[in-house]
Amino acid sequence: MIEPKRVLRALAEHWSLLEPLCEHFDQGTLSLIELRKQLALQLGDGSPTDVTALLDQWIRLDILVPVAKSPNRFELNAQIHDFLAYLRREHRLGLCLEIEAYLRHLERLAGHILDAFEVRDAHDLARQLRLLDMRVRDVLKKLANDEQALVAVAERAKTSERQIPLRQRYAEVLATWDEYVEPMIQLVAADGAFEQGVHRVEQVLLQLLGEQQRLGQLVDDDLLLRTHARILEMQGTAQLTLRRARELLLPLREEARRHNAVTRGAAMALAAIRRKGLDAVPQAALPLFSRPQSNFLGSASQVEAYVYALARFEAKPSRFPKASGKRSNEPGRAPRSAREMLERCEQALPLPDLMLWLLQQEPDGATDELLYWFSRLSRDSRFRRERLQRRDYLTREHQLSLSSYALAGQP
Repeated sequence: MIEPKRVLRALAEHWSLLEPLCEHFDQGTLSLIELRKQLALQLGDGSPTDVTALLDQWIRLDILVPVAKSPNRFELNAQIHDFLAYLRREHRLGLCLEIEAYLRHLERLAGHILDAFEVRDAHDLARQLRLLDMRVRDVLKKLANDEQALVAVAERAKTSERQIPLRQRYAEVLATWDEYVEPMIQLVAADGAFEQGVHRVEQVLLQLLGEQQRLGQLVDDDLLLRTHARILEMQGTAQLTLRRARELLLPLREEARRHNAVTRGAAMALAAIRRKGLDAVPQAALPLFSRPQSNFLGSASQVEAYVYALARFEAKPSRFPKASGKRSNEPGRAPRSAREMLERCEQALPLPDLMLWLLQQEPDGATDELLYWFSRLSRDSRFRRERLQRRDYLTREHQLSLSSYALAGQP
């Protein structure tokens, strides 16, 4: 086993030599001759013996590893490469499938947590909760890395040479959008796998908290609450990362697509004009090549008529309704108070479907008002709720699709 201190000491001592080599290793492997040449250039006065001793030390410490089936070619150890990339603040964009794999693992861990709680195994329960917390931190770290990598993609597209065609300059942007952002949009959507998986894991933790209060503690509640808070942080971070990606890459993507369409259309129009003259251009496109008449000053007779009409302009008097006039619409009834709605709901308990009951109580109610009372009543602590299957509800103005609740009184 290689002693970590020796590896860290070698990295610190030879950082000035390793950092330039990282750029070469980012592009591929290096042969032994190429390595010796690069090190000889950097060492300057170093002898071939010094170069050989340095390479031998790096190989013994596993900083350099031979490429499979090519013993004369070397590459940086993958872990060392990642560590150096972190020190150099380099970020490589991962795959959306990695987040999906993490999510499936979180769901499996949630199942193991439930199994451990059912058999009252406190040790296994604490271990599974720690694993869940560590996996969530891995997801947070990956999302932070992906966000920085997206920033780097946008910066490279904006700062590349202007002589390069736009399609080539933005090729990485277009590929990143298709391979990362689009799948992330589907994954983090309201009905996507990410939201559903997070909801299932969150429900397991909340159920565990409730069962511990009823049956007694197996693990500290702080561990459950901390893991639950980290789950919510992961959910918010994923949405923020996606929003950041869209803000960075969507304008560049649209610019590339729009520029391509305009360039292609202009080239076709110019080719037609060169072959057949201006008559070959469709009449609908002619305003693009001419200035509208409205931008020019009119003739002398038009100006004279305009001034004549302006001098004799008379404003029409405004007509206001009479004070004694009666309104055609009757005043609406006063809005119901929260106390009144809570009392009516308590009297109607048990409610098999809260949203259906609200529609029966307020058949002509506005959609936003119905949704307000649905949220207000379903979250009240005096009711015990149970989520129902998603279904459609018809209000006076809209068709709603939501998962309602069955309400019952607290025992």
